[in-house]
Amino acid sequence: MSKNAIKIAYIVPGVGLSESEVKRREKIANTIAGERARVDIVTVSEGPRTIENSVEEAFAATSYLKLLCSLARQYDAFVVGCFGDPGLRAARELVERPIVGPGESSLHLAAMLADDFIVLTPLRTTIPLTRELVKRYGFAERVKAIVPVEVSVSSIISGDPEVIERLRSTIKSSVERHEAGAVVLGCMSMGFALVDELLEGELDVPIVNPVKVSLKVAELIASLKLKHSKVSYPSPDYSKLKELVAF
Repeated sequence: MSKNAIKIAYIVPGVGLSESEVKRREKIANTIAGERARVDIVTVSEGPRTIENSVEEAFAATSYLKLLCSLARQYDAFVVGCFGDPGLRAARELVERPIVGPGESSLHLAAMLADDFIVLTPLRTTIPLTRELVKRYGFAERVKAIVPVEVSVSSIISGDPEVIERLRSTIKSSVERHEAGAVVLGCMSMGFALVDELLEGELDVPIVNPVKVSLKVAELIASLKLKHSKVSYPSPDYSKLKELVAF
C-alpha cells in the first residue's frame, strides 16, 4: 500500500454484523481498493440490526451521523454502508469530506452501462424504499423492474449457500424475463457476497456491485481533491448542534 494512500471509512449504520464478518468485509473492501487506498470498516455502537424499512432507515441515519462527526478529520472520504443512502444529504451538509452513497453511485453507473436495468432488492417490503430511491435520483424511466429475492438481509449476511444460489438464479431469470440491459445489486450484503463474480461469464449484461462502485467513486473524488458543493449542501449552524454531536 502506498504511503500516500487515500483513507476511506466505510461506515456501517447498524449493529447486525459480527466481528468476524466486519473483518471479512474489510478484507474484501481493501482488495477492491487496491494499492491506492486503505479502507476501514467502522461500525456504530447503536442502531438497527438491518435496514429493511423506513423506520430502520431513519434510525440508521441518526446513528451514523454522530459517528461521522468524530471521524471527519481522520479520513479523506466516506461511504455510507447501505444501498438506500440513509442520511446522505445531511451527511454532506455536516462535514466537508466527500460522502458517497452506494445507491446514487450505482444507479448512475448502471445508466452509463445500459439503456435500462433492473434493481435487485432483498424483500417485497423493501420495494417501496428502492422505488423512492430510484425516483429521487431520476432513474424511474430507466429501471425496468425492482425485483425482490425474498431473502432477508440477515440471511444474506449468513452466507447460506441456498440463499446465495437463490440470488444467483433470481438474477439470471430476471434478466431474461425483463430483457434487462444491466443488473444493480440493491443491497450491500449482496455486494459483499460477491454475487457479480459468481455469475461472471454467464450473462451478457453487466452486474453493478454497489460495494465496488461506492469505494471506487470515493477514491476517485478524493484523488481529484473535490468536495461537495456548499451551494447544494450548505453547512448547518453548528452552534445549534453542539449538544447533539461533537465536532
